[in-house]
Amino acid sequence: MPGYCLLVEPGTRRLAAILVADAVGYSRMMADDEEATLAALRAHRTAIDPVILNHGGRIVKSTGDGVLVEFPSATDALRSAIEVQAVMKARNEDLPASRRMELRLGLNVGDVVVDEAGDVYGDGVNVAARVEPLADPGGIAITSAVLDAVRGKIDADFTDGGEHELKNIPRPVRVWRVGTGRLAPPATPKPVRRTLATVAVLPFDNMSEDAEQEYFADGITEDLLTALSYNRDLGVIARNSTFAYKGSATDVRVVARELDATHVVEGSVRKAGDRVRVTAQLIDAETGHHVWAERYDRKLDDIFELQDELVTAIAAKLSPTLWDAAAKRRMTRDERSLDAWDLTIRGRFEYNKMTVDGLLAGIALFERARELEPDFVAPLSGAAGAWLVLGVHGWRDGGTNPIERGLALAEAVKKHDSDDYWALSTLAAASVMSGRPTDGLQYARRMIEANPHASAGFHMLGANLTAIGHLEEAIAASTEAWRLAGHEPMRYDIANDLAYGHYLAGAYDAALTWGEQAIALVPGYFQTLVLLAAACGQLDRIEEGRRYVDAVLAARPDFSCARYRSRIVYRRDQDRDHIVDGLVKAGLPA
Repeated sequence: MPGYCLLVEPGTRRLAAILVADAVGYSRMMADDEEATLAALRAHRTAIDPVILNHGGRIVKSTGDGVLVEFPSATDALRSAIEVQAVMKARNEDLPASRRMELRLGLNVGDVVVDEAGDVYGDGVNVAARVEPLADPGGIAITSAVLDAVRGKIDADFTDGGEHELKNIPRPVRVWRVGTGRLAPPATPKPVRRTLATVAVLPFDNMSEDAEQEYFADGITEDLLTALSYNRDLGVIARNSTFAYKGSATDVRVVARELDATHVVEGSVRKAGDRVRVTAQLIDAETGHHVWAERYDRKLDDIFELQDELVTAIAAKLSPTLWDAAAKRRMTRDERSLDAWDLTIRGRFEYNKMTVDGLLAGIALFERARELEPDFVAPLSGAAGAWLVLGVHGWRDGGTNPIERGLALAEAVKKHDSDDYWALSTLAAASVMSGRPTDGLQYARRMIEANPHASAGFHMLGANLTAIGHLEEAIAASTEAWRLAGHEPMRYDIANDLAYGHYLAGAYDAALTWGEQAIALVPGYFQTLVLLAAACGQLDRIEEGRRYVDAVLAARPDFSCARYRSRIVYRRDQDRDHIVDGLVKAGLPA
């Protein structure tokens, strides 16, 4: 979890709701299978951390299997706790008893003191830590202070657990247990689709003597991912989730558990002159056994045929029906030359660095590919996407307007009417930036249908829903995007979308927690700085939000709320006015 930028001065004393969580039987599970338990804990945290952030919780620290969270109110804290237990109940449902990880949650309201690192101390924390062990496995224990604060606000059953003498607490504490029998996990926009198998394709190792051939190995991996995704009954884990393991020696069984994959593909690529050697193996995630392995030696001109062979072989081992689909569908060539394909995968390699230099280098490579094959949609959508990302970050070079260039290229992409995933992503992003979110929804839904395991489709769905003003659906979609995103570079933008969605819904504390996540990932992200200033304005935390106001003015000395409002692409006037209202309250010039 990225760091949290503290909004108050160190040493500040305040009233807060403190949630303490601990996993039941964690030591036993670690003794049985340490790697699998750590992988399971990380996977569970991926699911429950967004729940905490959506309720305005600040994750103060994690200690092994425990976590300490600060909330601005007891109501938000208990709603979060109830939802966390519902999520965990759903995640444990299909697991054997020995592998179920149940949480105990303890909640208290009291005074806390914040130190320079953002850690919290004091009576509020101490009591919560002592109450947590009194909760049932999968349950929630609260103090009377919490009950008094939430009474009549939360529909739940509260059972008196009696008074308890707690270690190092000078007075007896009455504990209440929260009934969780009626809990249901929060809905997500993820479509229901039965898959015969879910495959994670790990980045192929570059075995060439030339380190600059790294792009080639990545290109083979990405093309294999794309081709496997065309099989409708096969789940394929998204590229950005699997590429987080690049260069790692992690056991494939652990990787599979973290990614919820049934099978893992791994391999290597060696390119020398006009020859290429590819090795690949398909591994059963449960047993770790090799289902299939093969080595291919080919001339470089045969690279597309080689990719088809790989896809067909992998699909055949997973299911005969998948083999039929793979055998009938060959990779779309778009009549492109090998040189254009090579330039495109070089461009993607640079693009994925998500730096200004990388994006500009990617654009140059995409343009060279387009010169060779003008009808090849992949480099066209790559260049459009790169310009849009540069524009979002405020990059300028003389009279160049990157947003306008990106939108112009996106119009050219649209003419191809392609199902290429990059093309759909570019069109969805361009739609929200050009004020056409209804079109963006269609592209985003096509992305999700193509690959429901990828975060990008849900990211684009959430962004376009926010622009339309369908905030509840937008937050659900963006939360799912965050859960799927793993370590991908665009997580900051997902956090930014969640910050805006919560702000527009009036959940300003949650807007702050998500905004701080985005700023921790990309410290100077202008859109988030604006949002954080507005949220502080709405919460009347003017002194605390001064750093964001100063940062906005430092980045744009001529900033005015009226000028900023004219550039907001949200469809509803009330949403644009809402943002400006917070900015004015924060002290930014009207």
